[in-house]
Amino acid sequence: MQFVHNDHIVAQMLRSERVNLRSPKMNLILFILATLLKFFFNMLYFIRKKLNHEKPQRIPPPNNNLFKMSATLLAEKIRLREITSQELVEAYIQRIKQVNPILNAVIEDRFQEALEEAKICDKNIRNNEITIPELKKQKPLYGIPFTVKESCMLKGLSYTGGSYGRKGIKALENGEAVEILRNAGAIPLCVTNTPELCTGFDSYNHLFGRTCNPYDIRYTAGGSSGGEGALIGSGCSLIGLGSDISGSIRIPALFNGIFGHKPTAGIVSIKGHFPYEDNIKFKECLLIGPMTRYVEDLHLVMKILTATYNRDLYLDDPVDLKKLKVFYLEDFGSSMILVPTQKEIRTCIKEAVKHLKYCGSEIEEYPGTLIHYIEEILITILTLSEIPILLDPNDSKHEKQLLYELPKSLLGISQYTFGAIFLKILIYMNKILNYSNQQECNIQNQRQNFIDLLSNNSVFIFPTYPITAPIGNVIIFNPLGTIYCNIWNLFGFPATNVPMGITVDGLPIGLQVIAAPYQDRLCLAVAKELERSFGGWIPPYPTC
Repeated sequence: MQFVHNDHIVAQMLRSERVNLRSPKMNLILFILATLLKFFFNMLYFIRKKLNHEKPQRIPPPNNNLFKMSATLLAEKIRLREITSQELVEAYIQRIKQVNPILNAVIEDRFQEALEEAKICDKNIRNNEITIPELKKQKPLYGIPFTVKESCMLKGLSYTGGSYGRKGIKALENGEAVEILRNAGAIPLCVTNTPELCTGFDSYNHLFGRTCNPYDIRYTAGGSSGGEGALIGSGCSLIGLGSDISGSIRIPALFNGIFGHKPTAGIVSIKGHFPYEDNIKFKECLLIGPMTRYVEDLHLVMKILTATYNRDLYLDDPVDLKKLKVFYLEDFGSSMILVPTQKEIRTCIKEAVKHLKYCGSEIEEYPGTLIHYIEEILITILTLSEIPILLDPNDSKHEKQLLYELPKSLLGISQYTFGAIFLKILIYMNKILNYSNQQECNIQNQRQNFIDLLSNNSVFIFPTYPITAPIGNVIIFNPLGTIYCNIWNLFGFPATNVPMGITVDGLPIGLQVIAAPYQDRLCLAVAKELERSFGGWIPPYPTC
């Protein structure tokens, strides 16, 4: 299926942007707030970096060759009786026990139950109770361990969302995505850390503390799927389930040097996720998707998660890179309120585009800019949900007063994190600002423009986040950095974070590959080629 990109589509997109140039300027209050946040972020980032001279504790390397193999390969070895599920599960349990005290990524485990399930898998294979072809077709992850973000229900384990208002709550059943992986033979090991109610991009909450970055524990692991990102990036997990409403899979995937895929809206069930809001916009923007160290595992898990979806996604169809068109941008556009895109990230985008051109793809820099849509994107994200954030521990259906909790938070005595309180402030500000429905119209017009541009045989390469993982919790003061991911949630487009190397500071860099709806296969195909050429996941520990 080849699509001819007509010049009139590009012209239409540029005309759309010229219309937006004549629209009213961003509300003064919003502009001042964004400028102040950028100032605080730059100042705190500089100070924290200058004060962090102490060498961080390093992640120890594993002592088993099993950790060098993908889940896809290991599943084949289990089917062929070259290794046992028990052997693999035990290895990953020991690895988690070795590394988690450094990272603080795991909230609660089910190690003993996982070992028992692994033994049952091995027994069934020994007794020929299921044939190899049946295993490959019906249970392609038979005996493979995986991990789960705590916001995705895993029966019997913690299900708090990092909120004191839900302290002690356990999942009574599996979420639908978790159950699908279980039915495919995978064995869950644990649930992992998130920000309070998944409200931020630093995985910290008052119940379980902060998750650290495996490449340098002084830096954030990101969020809200930061526990998954850190665990997978450190080599402690093969496959993770994360969720993404504003970049919560892709940003921690970037910071932890792994692959993370946000699927097309609606093709993977979000049943069993908390927080959850029963409105159409929220359900369109919230996605559950896989996080892995290897692209072939990303591809396998996507096939499993979407097997019952009522539309063929052609995930197994080969993608001819010579027939692919690649658009790219190195930043969102020049603006006083945005943190500039880091030089190394710009460079990795250029290198990726250069390589795809070498592979025969047609390359074109995106002819416009997205800067005119910042206001629309930000406002739409802030109006997604009415979920209570400051949950009252004595009555989880009600919230504490913001004006009461804000000063307590500044004094360090609130039971709510500053990230959650800060989000609540932004939501309140959005309510008092007077916006029309024009923002939603602009978003939908630009969405259609991108659908027409990309069609079924093009991808868009774009930063995942403007910089590498920031130190500590200063990421709270750069909410506009997530706009690189927000826009694709609002559009419902699939997007994959692709690791592209390590900076001189030892932190991962990467980029996003985006495609039109239901063209997830294009994201995965480009990610696979970039992994082959640039190396993909690079361990945060010395290798032989």
